[in-house]
Amino acid sequence: MQLFLYRLGVFSYALMIRLSSLFLPKAQKWIAGRVGWESKLREVTSASDHWIWFHCASLGEFEMGRNLIEALKEAYPDKALLLSFFSPSGYEIRKGYKGAEYVCYLPLDTKQNASTFVDILSPELVVFVKYELWHYYLQAIHKQHIPLLLISARMRPSSPYFKGTLSGIYQQTLRYFTAIFTQDLQTAQLIREHSGHPQVIESADTRFDRVYATYEKFKEIPEISRFVKGRRCIVCGSTWPKAEQLLMESFQQLTHEEDVCIILAPHEIHPSRIQQWMDKYPGISLTHAQIESLTEAHRILWIDNIGMLSRLYKYADVCYIGGGWGTGLHNILEAVVFGKPVLFGPKHHKFPEAQEVIDIGGAFEIVDQASLTHQIRELLIEKERRENIHRINQNYVKARTGATDQILHWCVQEVFTTNKES
Repeated sequence: MQLFLYRLGVFSYALMIRLSSLFLPKAQKWIAGRVGWESKLREVTSASDHWIWFHCASLGEFEMGRNLIEALKEAYPDKALLLSFFSPSGYEIRKGYKGAEYVCYLPLDTKQNASTFVDILSPELVVFVKYELWHYYLQAIHKQHIPLLLISARMRPSSPYFKGTLSGIYQQTLRYFTAIFTQDLQTAQLIREHSGHPQVIESADTRFDRVYATYEKFKEIPEISRFVKGRRCIVCGSTWPKAEQLLMESFQQLTHEEDVCIILAPHEIHPSRIQQWMDKYPGISLTHAQIESLTEAHRILWIDNIGMLSRLYKYADVCYIGGGWGTGLHNILEAVVFGKPVLFGPKHHKFPEAQEVIDIGGAFEIVDQASLTHQIRELLIEKERRENIHRINQNYVKARTGATDQILHWCVQEVFTTNKES
């Protein structure tokens, strides 16, 4: 019965996407990106017999797995890498990722699709990131005795994987993994308790490795240096309209302080919305595309491209991270690794790192306009406090690195060494 309900859920989701595609561009990309997937996969896989397959739901999961992808590519340059995404939010941004021989959408999770996909690719190793539990794909991989990992897993007791109509299917699906690496002890205990899986390993969140690598390999952005030019800077990453309204109102209260500037990088780039803000602050606003027109009068910079946000935080004195007002807090670690004080909205309870950094004094919850303006002003004024936060936050990230090396070591010992011996 549960399997029937699972198939019904997958079918219903596909139907909903098709209906949505009549008016939503994102749904149109979801469908178009899967057209002819089988012939494309057959064509590309003919170039190599040695594939490693990474699957990510979207962009955030890709960033979690990226360090491991690149570590495996460095260790085994003869292997080809296939990177699949479920969501257009990941695929559209990373379809040109040079670390993979092929980037594609994952076809819908049906028994036929899964069997065909796995048969064609015949990978030596499969890695799913965080919580993608597609039953038929994982079953097909398991049946062929292909090493299968779940990495950076994090689940709560209330998760549908442990409670709800389909919990039995999901618990069976968890047992298909050869090994599961979790972000925390709670997840490891939950998976052991509900699935009885013998190879559940508490490691850490691989995002810490990713952001620390960005910090260590930081590359200057010359035009951002010219824009900041010694001024105190507020960098606002992955913002949504509600937060942009609050941030611009707060910035307006600081306009008498000429040595303060602000950079905003929206989560979704809508030129018309950016232009509306530009029109409200003429003469002091510009977009990154207009950076060649930069003058000393410009104090507001809108980032209208994808790809530089994680490096922007280096230039900040104070950072605001979006998503904390309803959609889900975005990655605060990209700012924390540079030692910056971080502000975000009140809905962050599903993100343990947010509370952890609040507890050590490196992050601050914003509940309204007054608290946002107060925190920005206080942090901009108190240089010694910012320096103390810099030390605290950097130590916090560095102490939690190492998950990538742990997982890589497992792959070397349990997959590729075994393959060589056999």
